[in-house]
Amino acid sequence: MSVEFESPHTAFSLALDAAIAESGLSLERLQRHLAARGVTLSRASLSYWRTGRSRPERETSLDAVTHLEDVLNVRPGTLKSLLGPKAPRGRWLGGPPERLARHRLWPALHPLSAELKPPPDGHVRFWSLHDTLFVDDHSRERHLRVRMVAEAALDGVDRIMTFFQADGPEQDDPTYEDLQSCTLGRVLTDRATGLTAGELLLDRTLAAGDVAAVTYTLSFGRGHETDHYHHRFTRPAQLYVCQVQFASRIPRLAREFEQRQLGGPRTQGRRLTVDSGHAVTFATRDVHPGILGVNWEW
Repeated sequence: MSVEFESPHTAFSLALDAAIAESGLSLERLQRHLAARGVTLSRASLSYWRTGRSRPERETSLDAVTHLEDVLNVRPGTLKSLLGPKAPRGRWLGGPPERLARHRLWPALHPLSAELKPPPDGHVRFWSLHDTLFVDDHSRERHLRVRMVAEAALDGVDRIMTFFQADGPEQDDPTYEDLQSCTLGRVLTDRATGLTAGELLLDRTLAAGDVAAVTYTLSFGRGHETDHYHHRFTRPAQLYVCQVQFASRIPRLAREFEQRQLGGPRTQGRRLTVDSGHAVTFATRDVHPGILGVNWEW
């Protein structure tokens, strides 16, 4: 398997594209916000920066990037740090990889983003993700164990964001436990939507190409009754493993499934066998953006 990695210039365009997509602003509205700050920037320039056809280099353009960070509600310096040295003259022809805007899979995230200011989506690439959900005999989710191997797509990666969406309003705030190779940063839970967003602060700051293996457990208080678990992918991943560990009560049927978008139809896959340890396992390579998971019937 071969993997192509983006240059720092691509990292800037990807980060800008993700930030614009998550803001919900059109280029025209973004241009107006900048104009209100006394910054003159054409929609064509914004479009070229976003797609990687060109990049800001002049002092006036770099000043515009500073204002963009504020308008788009990202941490100061986030976009500027991705520019690196000046680009050689000539048109860069590469295009961004397949992706989904974060807000399309996490529509409830926006209110929390204003406080957390998450790093741009795509700042890490996942070599592998392994989720294990533990379900009790009352069909309630008890805790989720996550193991991930992630590679920094750019210099200065010091945290990884995690998101969990419950099936309904949360009665208790989920808690992070048993962290390995990281410490816990800020955690916010919107009980009305059931969304929990948390920062995992890496033990070391990664340069582009560095790899970190991180493990954590998310424990639920009373938990929700559930008949499925899924993972939402905004970017490709090389390997995904989804396990559901049941207590003594065994489902009569379990299947893997796929969705292209939230609220879209589920495409049912293979039937899964419950093993001697009361678990079902679904694994797949070369994951594309979308939703993958397991559902079951009692």
